[in-house]
Amino acid sequence: MPIQVEHLTHVYAPGTPFETKALDDINLTIEDGEFVGLIGHTGSGKSTLIQHLNAIMKPTSGRVLVDGEDISQGVKKSDIRKKVGLVFQYPEYQLFEETVEKDVAFGPKNLGLSEDEIAVRVKEALEMAGLEEEQWKKSPFELSGGQKRRAAIAGVLAMKPKTLILDEPAAGLDPKGRSEMRRMIRSIRASGATILMVSHSMDDVARMCERIIVMNHGKIALDGRPDEVFSEGEKLHEMHLGLPAAAVLRDRLNTRGFQIPANVYTIEQLKEEILKALKKE
Repeated sequence: MPIQVEHLTHVYAPGTPFETKALDDINLTIEDGEFVGLIGHTGSGKSTLIQHLNAIMKPTSGRVLVDGEDISQGVKKSDIRKKVGLVFQYPEYQLFEETVEKDVAFGPKNLGLSEDEIAVRVKEALEMAGLEEEQWKKSPFELSGGQKRRAAIAGVLAMKPKTLILDEPAAGLDPKGRSEMRRMIRSIRASGATILMVSHSMDDVARMCERIIVMNHGKIALDGRPDEVFSEGEKLHEMHLGLPAAAVLRDRLNTRGFQIPANVYTIEQLKEEILKALKKE
């Protein structure tokens, strides 16, 4: 079943001089198996929205349905987290156990699972996160920054959520760490999970997502395929958002006489269009 957001509004500090409407009548459906990118300038409402999707925050008005159930109406938090897992930005700061295995096992233990089931879940999650077996017995604080983050994500994967929400999963990582993170996300995607990824990296969103939602001042400004969204360069610029590097180069080449379509937004697509143009000369 999909995640359905119906007329969702959230107001911070209502009735005070600091009252702020962070979400304004959001209507949205995320279908099973989708890979959705969520982008927007700082303060656009992205973080507030994703925290409603697994009941960390409650709506001021409207509702969020998961498997047809309103998650703000008396549903156990543990039941929601089994369906929708949220990985915060810099999740490695939440690591605390003496070994990586024990940290990943923490969530499943709280579900009251058997030791055998916990062991299976921990192994599957760590393998999906791309951590070598020799790292499982180590303290999480002995790992590199990228490895710590993957260990933290494995802890959420061990809960086996049907939908995984990632908040800036590659933030602060070096190029190698970013590459490993993208590889891990693709592995999770291949398992059939629904993924919602918040990112400031237009290149990461362009490379991986099938659908992009753009937020602006608490509202959904754009919602469509990557080629549709990244063909709206002027609108994105007005919202203080950029384009993927390939789309920027596309536009520069077009000012020099090329005629590259507006729906080209990845390096691979751009390379193909340039080679076509050169063959015509």
